[in-house]
Amino acid sequence: MTQDIFSNLELLHDSRPDPQTSGIYRMVMIAQETLQPAAWELLAGGYHLEDVSALDATEGFLVTYHFDSFGRPAGSDSILRMALRVLVDHGQPHLPSIADIFSGAEWHEREISDFFGIRFDGNPNPAALLLPEADDSTPLKKAPDKRRSLKDLICPGQVVFKAPGVELWDADPQPATGTSRQPDHEQG
Repeated sequence: MTQDIFSNLELLHDSRPDPQTSGIYRMVMIAQETLQPAAWELLAGGYHLEDVSALDATEGFLVTYHFDSFGRPAGSDSILRMALRVLVDHGQPHLPSIADIFSGAEWHEREISDFFGIRFDGNPNPAALLLPEADDSTPLKKAPDKRRSLKDLICPGQVVFKAPGVELWDADPQPATGTSRQPDHEQG
């Protein structure tokens, strides 16, 4: 068995979603201050960044980083595609940039900034990407009454670790094998 890539980091939540329905093998929630160290660990472990996305939920903005590896070392039981997730407070929408670690993150961070208003501290080019520079409309930020709970939107799968005080998916019924939640995509 190989050493866990995050063994030196403090995780908030670690689970194994059903890859048949989610497309990922591991979901890890971390605090904002753990984001850059986790990105460095993933880079050292041979992972690449696929994309970065955000979701406006009741609990805050959930920023998701998808990582994968092109190959698995012989004899390794390492997990390939994973989602690294960070919850960002609506009142302080800032995250550290990982563009100095994974250069492809720059454009993803700029797009999220355009559409949700989350600022990525340290992004080398924080200019608007898709919206006019003076546009501060954040079109994907939802009105508070239109937000849904992460419990209703994401099924964590089998929880293997949960830090004390982390209650995101407590008392959350697991869907039957072979099914997944299909959230409606409200705009607002």
